[in-house]
Order: sequence, then structure tokens, then C-alpha cells
Amino acid sequence: MGSGSFDGAIVLVLLVILLAIGVAKLRRRMYVPWATSAIVMVFIFLTLMLWAWSTR
Repeated sequence: MGSGSFDGAIVLVLLVILLAIGVAKLRRRMYVPWATSAIVMVFIFLTLMLWAWSTR
């Protein structure tokens, strides 16, 4: 793994943290039917799928 892989991992972690904070703030204003952890897992899954598709 080169430094580019670690850069991508750091950006992914920061995006997940921002997503979790955003969902928590949104949940105060309106009803969100999913748990925060489920939303984060779907986001990670989609990100990994897009990454795998772009490197094929």
C-alpha cells in the first residue's frame, strides 16, 4: 500500500465522521427511519463499490 491508499482511508474516515454528525443533527429536526450505524455502513459499502469499479 502506498501513501495514496492511506490518504484515501483518512478521507473516508473523515467523511464517515461528518456523515454521522450530519445524521445526528438531521435526526433532531425530522424522523430518520434508519439507525446512524446503518447509514454509515451503507455509505462505506457504496464508497468501496465505487472504488472497486473505478480500479477495474
